Amino acid sequence: MQSMTIVNPDLVVTTCGRELDLSTTELVIERANSLFSYNIHKLSTGEYVIVEKFFANPFNNRYILLNDEQIEVLKNL
Repeated sequence: MQSMTIVNPDLVVTTCGRELDLSTTELVIERANSLFSYNIHKLSTGEYVIVEKFFANPFNNRYILLNDEQIEVLKNL
């Protein structure tokens, strides 16, 4: 008998090693084309996660955690 592992696609690990559940976040920006999607989610803590999903190679997906200060820097670039 094989054991079956259920994977929650909303659970991700950020580039800094923090595990997050994207189902509990607010989707702020959603962008996609045929190659990848680029979304920004806001956490209840006020932090943000940039979610980059590559359709051709999901092993290259990235989840980047940013705080308010870092978001302000990005706005001014």
